[in-house]
Amino acid sequence: MPGRHRETYGTRSPELTPPFPKPADDIGLATPVGVVQDREGRVWVADAGNSRLLVFDRTLERVLGQVGRFGTDPGAFDLPFRLAHHPSEPRVFVTDLGNGRVQELAYGRAGTEGVAVTVEQVFGPESDEFHPNGVAVHEGADGLTIFVADEFYHEDPADTRSRVVVFDGAGSQIGSFRAVTRPDDDAVGLYWPQGLDTDPDGNLLVANTGYGQQAREFGRPPYYANVVRCDREGRGVPFPSTGSPVLDDEFAIPRAVSYLPAEERILVPDIGGGHLYAYSLDGDRRGEVPSVVAPDIETRRFGAPMAVTGYEPAPDADPTGAIRGRVLVTEALDHAVSAYRLRFVAEKKRRLATVDGRRNRAGQFDFASGSAVQRPTDDRVLWVGDGGNGRAQHTGSGLEAPVSPAALPENRFPATLATWHPGDETYLFAADYTADAGEADDDRQLHCYRLRNGEPHHVVSFGGWGYFGGDVRLPRGMAVEPLDRDRARLHVADSLNGRLASWVVNRRTESVEDHDTRGTFGHDAGEFWLPSDVAVGPEATYVADRSNDRLQYDAGDGWQVVGRAGYGDDSGRFLLPTSLALADGYLFVVDLVNRAIKVFETLPGGGIPEEPADSFGTFGGQTAGGDLWFPAMISAVSHDDGVTVLLPDSVLNVVYRFEWTAP
Repeated sequence: MPGRHRETYGTRSPELTPPFPKPADDIGLATPVGVVQDREGRVWVADAGNSRLLVFDRTLERVLGQVGRFGTDPGAFDLPFRLAHHPSEPRVFVTDLGNGRVQELAYGRAGTEGVAVTVEQVFGPESDEFHPNGVAVHEGADGLTIFVADEFYHEDPADTRSRVVVFDGAGSQIGSFRAVTRPDDDAVGLYWPQGLDTDPDGNLLVANTGYGQQAREFGRPPYYANVVRCDREGRGVPFPSTGSPVLDDEFAIPRAVSYLPAEERILVPDIGGGHLYAYSLDGDRRGEVPSVVAPDIETRRFGAPMAVTGYEPAPDADPTGAIRGRVLVTEALDHAVSAYRLRFVAEKKRRLATVDGRRNRAGQFDFASGSAVQRPTDDRVLWVGDGGNGRAQHTGSGLEAPVSPAALPENRFPATLATWHPGDETYLFAADYTADAGEADDDRQLHCYRLRNGEPHHVVSFGGWGYFGGDVRLPRGMAVEPLDRDRARLHVADSLNGRLASWVVNRRTESVEDHDTRGTFGHDAGEFWLPSDVAVGPEATYVADRSNDRLQYDAGDGWQVVGRAGYGDDSGRFLLPTSLALADGYLFVVDLVNRAIKVFETLPGGGIPEEPADSFGTFGGQTAGGDLWFPAMISAVSHDDGVTVLLPDSVLNVVYRFEWTAP
């Protein structure tokens, strides 16, 4: 039987009801994405994880209204994502990602009942699959042109190019393209395009987010993504400084692009480094904010910047009228929308105002990450890494909600958890995802705790930042291999080093020794590209070779590759396989882009077949039904009636419990 959703852990944000306005504090923003400021100065935010829009006053101090809630009717949303304001009318366009459509909303005054809104139209292409993750609007002599990034569109499972769809003002499709062409016919394919905007001439700017992982240059992914410019038919419009329609090709994960008229600048938020990059209309690089990392607000990184737009404060806030450098930024990892004053020459920023999600109460998750089970065979207890809060949360006796927090000393961002059960004790391992080369040499990223009476007690830390023996860089998934009653080998997906790392932990001496590594960066068998998880079975070791879009396993005779890149929620194709878990002779694989949990039967000798035995999971933002948006690190335990599967969703800030039985 396919996996059945049984329970959701994690409390939701409060729904806002009249009368308005309300203080803009403790509203529980959940991964805000789109942001615009309307002609009245009000700030509209796509509170995506809560499937609603929130409207704030220009100071970000008061909530003026909530627009919509989860649903499928016009005016309701399932993951409202990107926003664009009509060039000349009081209207806002919203990409309704989970419902596969775009909604155009006309707005009026703000009163005690909120902001008056009517749905002008709902539109999308004539397609069953539509994932609108970007919208831009331009008004020209021939009327309105609406550009929409259809993120996961594909014409063949093996062709991972996406597309931009072009609509007229009436919502009728008038074109689409999957690549930006150049005069030399060397087209730039569009891979998972996301944020869009237009320049003063009506040309389209596209954040080509997936290019670095899905494109092929000389047969291999180029690693870096780019931003491109084209006309509404997909013909490239070169930047004078480069002679190419590619603005830049060294972004890690550019999730948006914006043109700011007051600045005459193009801004690109890159969540990979937590920076904003600025360019002239000619394509010249004009600055980076911040360029250094420090603890103060002037220079620290942005918390996963998803969108940026111009900001006009109240007229009396700046008597000189100088509004240059003022922007609104949504920061998904901080669950915040903030107004900043940017100084690209000094490469600094100053926060002017902010609305913060503050998801730090008991039962609330802020980036739910890894999961693990204490006492997996009797009276099971769920442990979850609550990354943004720097703690763990756990159930009481059994797997029933609610959860309560527990401190994890020495760990700032627990990304992955694993448990070890020697004798009648339980040890919890937690990987820390925050350290970097700028930290102290003795900073450790792997931590071991002994669990007693529901509290973790720190035992030992290891794994410094680096490339050499005993080092890791951005460790992800872990697996514990018991060796005897006192020792276990901890296997770690050493993501940024492109390898597996392992240590032997001794509970008697409370020491760590015998470091080893396997693999290196690359694309052949035995080579990995940002591996994200590892599972160890009785006959083989399995790795989620994430950015190679495949699995690998080693049963003692060398690494074998399983799977290939491509779309399919029930096939052996993968797009960013993120996490693994073994239970009851099956390997459970989280396929991030396909939003599926794929189940493979392990074969005699440790191998796995090319096609899964089963698959389950749905894309969306309905947490009560087990929808997936950004599934994280999975765990699974077997019992008499099947397998319990536990899966955090890092963006929806919940953890799901599924029950699965073999087909």
